[in-house]
Amino acid sequence: MLSVVNVFPEIVPWLFLISTIITAFIKPRIWPIGLLFTLLSGFHFDAISFLGLGGVILLFSMAFYARKLADSSLNKTLNLVLTLLILIGCIGLAAHAIPGFNNLLILNQVEKSVNSVPFSMYFNFDKPMILFILLVLYPTVLVNQKGVRFLPAMQVSKFNLGLPLVTIISFTVIFLLANLLSLITFEADLPRWWWWFAINNLLLTCVVEEVFFRGVIQQKLARKFSPVIGILVASILFGIAHFAGGINYMLVAILAGFLYGFIYLQTGKLWQAILIHFCLNMTHLYLFTYPLAKSYA
Repeated sequence: MLSVVNVFPEIVPWLFLISTIITAFIKPRIWPIGLLFTLLSGFHFDAISFLGLGGVILLFSMAFYARKLADSSLNKTLNLVLTLLILIGCIGLAAHAIPGFNNLLILNQVEKSVNSVPFSMYFNFDKPMILFILLVLYPTVLVNQKGVRFLPAMQVSKFNLGLPLVTIISFTVIFLLANLLSLITFEADLPRWWWWFAINNLLLTCVVEEVFFRGVIQQKLARKFSPVIGILVASILFGIAHFAGGINYMLVAILAGFLYGFIYLQTGKLWQAILIHFCLNMTHLYLFTYPLAKSYA
């Protein structure tokens, strides 16, 4: 069984990338400096070519110009067109459809457990660019928003049990549904490479997906129409983004999207949606076949 591959020194650009993503949350004014070093090291180590660099610069330029149009309240049609093109470009980055990137293979056809489907895992260099492009377009996307309270206060020793209880119930329902649909089976085991998975999943997957689906799609639709429309559309689109796993996998992803969206709506804190997303994925890795059961595939 193949496992973790040798990633040194090629991993250097991703060390800069991870540091820059963390910086965007704790020191948002200086993340562009980190991104510059990320791109320079990426070019040096062949994580990104001139073609990929050109595509990223184009998307950044469009995002910067669209932001200027939004601030001036002029040319709203042009702003809308540019925003749609930027979002399409972000989808292209997520789908690895934009050329010029060489993502780093970390896990090569590993099996989490005996009944798990073999899979490979890459540290992506293209998909995380979505975070920075959206930060240029919407500089406040990571800033805490005002939450919309739906849950009644359930205080125990000054600790509100409302969201933890909803999260536990939701996790149970999501994994039960996945099991009933034969997507997964119970198989508690933490593989040796779990920490590679955790780093990749939290910083290069959950952060990017939550910023895109909850921080941008859900938030903008909620403000334009209603919170219900925002959660509904963002969750459905989140499910569609997981089409590779089949219709059953998409249904479970939609349900998970509702949970992440509800957490964000209730708290106004995107980092909490990111954390719940990460915890669900780690629970999946630890307690069940990952990514799917061999019997389903």
